[in-house]
Amino acid sequence: MRKLHTVVLGVVALAASPLRLQAQASVHDRLTALAQDFVYTTARLRPMQATALGIAGHDGELESPSEADRANYSKRLTDWQSQLNVVTARFDSSTSLVDRDDATLLAAQLAQQLNSLRIYLFDRKDYSASGNNVVGAIFTQFQHLPVVGQDGATPADLARAWDDISARLSRTPAYIAASRPLVTLPCHLFGVIGSKQLAGAPDFLNGPLTDAARSQLGATSPAFARFAQARTAAAAALAELQRYIDAHVSSWPENYAIGRKAYDRMLKEEQLLPFDATDIERMGQDELAHGWAEEAWLVSISKRLSLPLGAASGGGMAPGGPALIDYYRDRIAELRKFVADEDVVTVPGWLGTMQVVETPSFLQPVSPGASMNPPRLFESSTTGYYFITPPRSLEEAAARLDMNEDFDHDRIISTAAHEAMPGHFLQLSIAKRHPDFIRKIQSSGAFAEGWAFYGEEMFVRLGLYGTNLDARLFTARWERVRGARAIVDPKLASGEWTYAQAVDFFAAQTGFTKEAAEAAVAGIATGPGYVIAYTVGRLQVENLLAEYMLRLGNRGSLHDFHDRLLSYGTTPLAIVAPELLADLGKPASAVRAAANY
Repeated sequence: MRKLHTVVLGVVALAASPLRLQAQASVHDRLTALAQDFVYTTARLRPMQATALGIAGHDGELESPSEADRANYSKRLTDWQSQLNVVTARFDSSTSLVDRDDATLLAAQLAQQLNSLRIYLFDRKDYSASGNNVVGAIFTQFQHLPVVGQDGATPADLARAWDDISARLSRTPAYIAASRPLVTLPCHLFGVIGSKQLAGAPDFLNGPLTDAARSQLGATSPAFARFAQARTAAAAALAELQRYIDAHVSSWPENYAIGRKAYDRMLKEEQLLPFDATDIERMGQDELAHGWAEEAWLVSISKRLSLPLGAASGGGMAPGGPALIDYYRDRIAELRKFVADEDVVTVPGWLGTMQVVETPSFLQPVSPGASMNPPRLFESSTTGYYFITPPRSLEEAAARLDMNEDFDHDRIISTAAHEAMPGHFLQLSIAKRHPDFIRKIQSSGAFAEGWAFYGEEMFVRLGLYGTNLDARLFTARWERVRGARAIVDPKLASGEWTYAQAVDFFAAQTGFTKEAAEAAVAGIATGPGYVIAYTVGRLQVENLLAEYMLRLGNRGSLHDFHDRLLSYGTTPLAIVAPELLADLGKPASAVRAAANY
């Protein structure tokens, strides 16, 4: 897309003035250079972010937290904002829509980082963050350990990767100790959730991580001895952190609310949404009502036609035990075939694979259902990871129609459509290849979750489940969940509702158990602004589809629309929509090619 806009606009500019073409190119170059400085400097200063992004060279490091470091990074952010203002001040009538939008996107990312430090103060509130962040970073390194003989990996690469893990573990006690004085506003809810996560860390550190180190380094090697010593010291620091939280958390206030003014600013300034909190709540109410109505219609169909409703109509129970992983892989393959057979979207030949693995215990308190990690943004690997938390009993999960535990064919395939194909894995794999650096680094939740949510109902309508009613019931109930989330999120963030009020509302409207509702609402309270992405994103996708069909009529198709949509990166849909509509005169194949899709 970047190249297409440059060529088209460049031809016009060249006919008018070669100097204007040169100025246009310099604007794009300056925006790109500023974005690269922001990303790579942040990676150097925040090494765990570098690991998450797949930026090499920082996996053995941890930052040195201090008030001075915090203030210095805040100053860097304001400096980048000033530099961006200098670039945008040079915009004129020849500046392309893409460059204007890139500037808007970069401004939103800088605002998010700055607001986090100055307004939301999550690092001041979460006493567990230092420990859980380290465990998460080590887990990412563990996932991406080189496999000797694959992708050119050598024994030296594997040894270096373990050296990095050991180095990061050895630095963990000092990192946690330095982080603790910065938590000046400890929050009760952050503490409760964080303690549960910390409690799961030993299972990973002493289990899969140690087993792999022993196998790959050799139980008697000096390298394994260094690892074991570092792991033991890190585990002790994590355990002490958990003990401190457990001893003090009851006295900490519930200060997670950021206030309605800050919430509205987040929506408009960071997420670039044309909505405020009132709009979000209204959307949530509409979605919630539609989910209830859909379920009532299904109950009527079930009674009138004597069709089973629930697990009995779910396409067959999944197998338990080790066979469950292979069953998930088969369902993802089934989805890929359906996408091709129904001409839903182009699935590129270069698309990688998804490894299906059990959710590690330290992540289960914040991820009770399925989730996925896409290929890291700055690494060459095309492998993603699909995490599942197998039910303790598939039969018990089926009996209560559990919303977070997929137990039969239709529910597994519905969730996999959201997480894998054509949802997150396909969309994020495409976005990662975008040649425009600023588009490449976008991570709009509204686009990602909106696209995946949009696909859930689409697949019902396209006939993926045949006449089975269970998938339609599952989809309707998840619509209720998304609607309830969109109501709860602004209510909690503004401080209008207490945690207990939100839990009662959420449990009643979604069918979640009290325990599951408490976990869900805790996640909403401590991460404001994210769970609305499903609701607002799907609405924006559907609005854009409607405008696309109005303009193209019979010349349009779902396949063409979807290909175009996925060509713009994981970019806020308020940015994507005008660009997609402006590009309708170009073949979708050209739009895909320009995005390296």
